[in-house]
Amino acid sequence: MKHIYPLAAVAAAVLLLSGCATGAAGGGHTEPTGPIKIGMIVPITGPYSPLGTGDKAAAEQVVAAVNKAGGVNGRQLELTVQDDKTDVTQSVTLFNQMAADKSVSAIFSSSFVSASAAVGPSAASAKIPILALGPISAFADGSNKYAFTVPATPELYAQQLVNYFSSVKLKKLAIGYTDGDVYGQTGNAATLAAAKKAGIDVVLDEPFDRTATDFTALITHVKGSGADGFLVWGAGPAPVIITKQFQGSGIKLYMTGAEATTLYTQPSGAAAEGVVMASAAAVAAPALPAGPFATTIKSFTGPWQTANSGALPPQFAFDGAAGVQILVAAIKKAGSADRESIRKALDSLSVLTVNGRYNYSPTDHGGLTTDDIAIVEVKDGAFVPTAYTVKQFAASAPH
Repeated sequence: MKHIYPLAAVAAAVLLLSGCATGAAGGGHTEPTGPIKIGMIVPITGPYSPLGTGDKAAAEQVVAAVNKAGGVNGRQLELTVQDDKTDVTQSVTLFNQMAADKSVSAIFSSSFVSASAAVGPSAASAKIPILALGPISAFADGSNKYAFTVPATPELYAQQLVNYFSSVKLKKLAIGYTDGDVYGQTGNAATLAAAKKAGIDVVLDEPFDRTATDFTALITHVKGSGADGFLVWGAGPAPVIITKQFQGSGIKLYMTGAEATTLYTQPSGAAAEGVVMASAAAVAAPALPAGPFATTIKSFTGPWQTANSGALPPQFAFDGAAGVQILVAAIKKAGSADRESIRKALDSLSVLTVNGRYNYSPTDHGGLTTDDIAIVEVKDGAFVPTAYTVKQFAASAPH
């Protein structure tokens, strides 16, 4: 479905971007005068629909603000959103169809990690820049020069979680991770490596089926492992079910940014109280000192809350918003919406977004660091910054 957003409130978020990108404009050819066409393929339906719906709504809000403020280089943005239905094959098919349209300047690939990773070769073949809304570790090293990732990679989340575990002196850790899913498998491997370096003993490391509805066996194994904490690497309904079934275990439960949303806390109810998780820095905005980063977040969250009955954006909304902010900055820097010009601009882009400051380079297409990741705890259904993150932001908030 195709949307053009020429009018909307929230110009403040866009005005902030005008001074965020570094580098001189490129170009060298006559630019079209019509809209800049951008594609987005996300799971609007299926098990991972909470990810895609947040990405879509946030991207539409920021696109509307950009167009309200005059567009980019005098041109309006035109965002086309397609539903991959949380299906890898569907995502690849839709991507190839969109990439074949030479008038499309760039594509946001799926927040479903396996689907987003699968379109990497197509992006290189079509020579179209993609900003992955899933945390794709395979894109982070720049080996695919057309593929960039927006969320922090599982490796960064794993390292920050292990940093936190060390700070609270957790000694024995159990891990459950989604089997057959790139996100869970990559996060698990990264946690094992980081825990080993930190001297944390992983006493249980067990995969689970993301489509299952009963995790009794896994939970029994965790309880019998002697673990001080249980970390779940997964997304969708499974972590909610695990949280409910794990309630009352007496073992601390930890999650990743995939659960930093009311779509996790609300169905989990009281069982989510006290759960600690890593998240995008913006989820812990109350802990941020005053400054450009806090202002950037507020300019996005204010209009979002107005449109969503006061509810704060979920993790995935920040990813969608950051993706558009990155792309806008790249087009401005390039002075062009040409695919190759955008790719070259992204390759050396430094820009402050709602997710933190991205510093892309030819060998770093992830752009973020652990400074851009918070540790929050669920209290009364809200995500409250931990003392660890309050101290972290006081020392090194994104700027």
